[in-house]
Amino acid sequence: MLKTPVQANARRSVGDAVSRLETIHEVTTTLTQSFDLEHTLDDILDKILEVLGLGAGAIYLLNEQAQGLTLVAHRELPSEVTAESDGLTSARILARHEELQCKLAGPLRAKGEINGLLFVGDRRTCPILRQDEDLLNTVCNTMGVFVENVRLYQEQARQLEIERSVIQVTEQVTSELELDRVLPKVMEIAADLAGADGGVIALLDEERNTIRYPFVHHLPPELVDVTVSKGEGLSGQVIATGQPMIIDNYADYPHAVPAFVQAGLTSVATVPVVKGDRIFGALSVLSISEARPFSDREIAILTAMGRQAGIAVENAYLYENMRFYARQITQAQENERRRIARELHDDTIQSLVGLSRHLEALTASDDLLSPEAADRVGELQDATRQMIERMRRFSQDLRPSILDDLGLLPTLEELASDLDRQPGMRAELRLRGEERRLSSEMELTLFRIAQEALNNIRRHADASEVIITVDMSDSTIKVTVEDDGMGFEPPSLTDHRATGGKLGLIGMHERARLLGGSLMVDSEPGRGTRVIVSVPA
Repeated sequence: MLKTPVQANARRSVGDAVSRLETIHEVTTTLTQSFDLEHTLDDILDKILEVLGLGAGAIYLLNEQAQGLTLVAHRELPSEVTAESDGLTSARILARHEELQCKLAGPLRAKGEINGLLFVGDRRTCPILRQDEDLLNTVCNTMGVFVENVRLYQEQARQLEIERSVIQVTEQVTSELELDRVLPKVMEIAADLAGADGGVIALLDEERNTIRYPFVHHLPPELVDVTVSKGEGLSGQVIATGQPMIIDNYADYPHAVPAFVQAGLTSVATVPVVKGDRIFGALSVLSISEARPFSDREIAILTAMGRQAGIAVENAYLYENMRFYARQITQAQENERRRIARELHDDTIQSLVGLSRHLEALTASDDLLSPEAADRVGELQDATRQMIERMRRFSQDLRPSILDDLGLLPTLEELASDLDRQPGMRAELRLRGEERRLSSEMELTLFRIAQEALNNIRRHADASEVIITVDMSDSTIKVTVEDDGMGFEPPSLTDHRATGGKLGLIGMHERARLLGGSLMVDSEPGRGTRVIVSVPA
């Protein structure tokens, strides 16, 4: 049967709408799985050009000094545009270039500020539709947030890398990022180098204006519970002045802390724990019972150890800050997913449901339509139902409500059931240990990793059986996703996974690290794949 122009246009409009929603979904998914800025934007540019049916495109980013633009991704641009080293000039040439007949551009924005520019066009004449502009604006806003988040992450990563370079020089002293591991080593090495009987590290709590002693060496462990006001005690004076101090007989020292007098301290040498102009605390080595002198050389060694301890403390703080910002970035991405899922459910899906009901009413009116027209309307109704189902799946993929309402296990069970309903596929969820709710962050992270693993199985594995196993012990939560598919050669840690199309693996690893956990991919061609994520409970 021949299709009327109206019917053809309606079906084409529906197809275009689905294509645009799929593009938004793909863009959002890609942006939430990687911190690799340029490679991710390069992939996004291809997706946008494909859905708009255009050939040329460019993404410019405002440089970090906010003094100009940098061309970071492009397709089929005139040579004079790509040859221009200045990004701002390149963008101006591109905007005026007569070779490109069809042009559309939009700014990348985050928090009301522009951080880049997206340009698309073609050498042929083509109409720019309103829905094309809406799609471009939505993608631009999403990309703007992504660029800002990545730059926050990269800034913290750069600071951490600088500190790690310094740590390599004194690896034995500052080989860890956790203060509980680093500072006891520093204190022990300092005491050994000075030939002292013991040691203690005091840290300043700037928020509470107090000093505590969390690390002691060869001293009563109850001293870690001692807290004094800022400026009190020998450590307090060293923190206040930034200068080393030596006390020959601690019991006679007028500012002595009683708990340390009772511990038998005699001679004490204290130096600041410092990095640059910032004093974090004080490092002390001491003799017990018998007095002993501390030489200038020993004070110089202790001062150097204090500086190394300061590097370790600042490095640990930076590390914690980086993890905090990474969590904030992830949370922002999840909030955006939740918002888009809610809009799909409350707006798009409801509009499609309304359209389906109108079509249903139209088919029920036998006197208004010919049999041929009724058949066509029925086809549109079937297509609308399919679209509603696809939108619901998109919404669930973005942020399933069951995760917030019932928790990780019911959500994974739903994923397994959905996979099990596919022809030729058997999926099963297994639980080891006692079922319990976890923190919302942990449940969300483990769900996202499992979701990505199952998506990879669905797209690439050609598997017939999938087993999801959740181990819940008192100390560790472990989720294993195993399939009997074709398998693959997992990239090593030194491989550039982004260029190999392994953005999903990068996202899975990053999510596990944010919880202080680890992710392992065990696979080889012809032997299936096993993904194991383990995080501390």
